[in-house]
Amino acid sequence: MLKEATYKEKFQILKNWMPMVIDVIKKDLKNDHLRKDWGFAKKYFAGKNLNKITNLELVEGYNQAMSQDEKGEEIAEFISNCWLLKNGELYHYFETKLTEVNPNFSEIELLEKAKSQEIANEAAKEFGANNTYLFSVLNSVAFQEADLNQLKTSAENETVKEAKDSEEKEKYQSIEEVVKSYELKLARSTDKYEKKILGLQKKYLLDTESFKKQIASLQAKLSLVKK
Repeated sequence: MLKEATYKEKFQILKNWMPMVIDVIKKDLKNDHLRKDWGFAKKYFAGKNLNKITNLELVEGYNQAMSQDEKGEEIAEFISNCWLLKNGELYHYFETKLTEVNPNFSEIELLEKAKSQEIANEAAKEFGANNTYLFSVLNSVAFQEADLNQLKTSAENETVKEAKDSEEKEKYQSIEEVVKSYELKLARSTDKYEKKILGLQKKYLLDTESFKKQIASLQAKLSLVKK
């Protein structure tokens, strides 16, 4: 049961969601932990610039620390608390709903089936399946097993959809960049040829004026010869 699980065990359950958790709290990890614990930073992020460290590097480093460090449970709890603090509205929602069941909601062993389904569905609809599932595991919400499993499935589907949407967005942005690049090249070419045409027009006008003067001069000379 989740109530008996340690934070390390909970994050083992949530290992596929770890990148999502880290992405939300990366600033807290860098500023409130790594910069204050150089021993930890040196051990798990040796040779890395903390200002440029990537999400993937953070995930790998903290996963290693949780599984191998003697303070792994403390680290896991710290990560959990950081994430929960970023999701105050979700906490308020569960606090309100669970208090209706039992004012001392931490004492709830298992939600009644209908209530469990109602809370899970409403939370997923309002806050998304990923956040609801993360919160439920980290806070050991007393859902029916079927509802927790459904939340997990919905969260997995939501993750896949978000990844596809992100990929499509990147493709769209790439196409936009190509179009903008061609538009810029076209604008430059147009400007170049317009300037070239203007230059030819000026040359034509100058040449025409010169020819007119030459013709006028020849006509004047011809008139003198005739006389």
